[in-house]
Amino acid sequence: MLNTPAEKYQPYPTLSLPDRRWPEQIITRAPRWLSTDLRDGNQALAEPMDSARKLQFWDLLLSCGFKEIEVAFPSASQTDFNFVRQLIEENRIPDDVTIQVLTQARDDLIRRTFDSLRGAKQATVHLYNATAPLFRRLVFGMEKA
Repeated sequence: MLNTPAEKYQPYPTLSLPDRRWPEQIITRAPRWLSTDLRDGNQALAEPMDSARKLQFWDLLLSCGFKEIEVAFPSASQTDFNFVRQLIEENRIPDDVTIQVLTQARDDLIRRTFDSLRGAKQATVHLYNATAPLFRRLVFGMEKA
């Protein structure tokens, strides 16, 4: 990682548009980066990583300097649930790193997700509610939102 990452993001010239706020905003610090490779990237693989490979990748992300890492969808599979538990139980999460997990907005899945996080010092839960017509019909059994 860069020692002064904000220097990489040079500000664009500002525009004077009095009725708008964003054109006059100036970037003064680097954005926060979140790696989704262990969750979304793994989900996209024809052959998803096992725990050993995920741990290798976890160590690589830490060595790259990531401080926020989306690690799993623990309510979707036992493998993902176990991976989150392994990171916590083996004390593999540095104090300055926040893990993130993903879950659907369903009571049973939210509970399962929080069960996976028991004992974590800090974590972000990304809760989503799919609203596409196909999801409404298949997941929620509804015709209208």
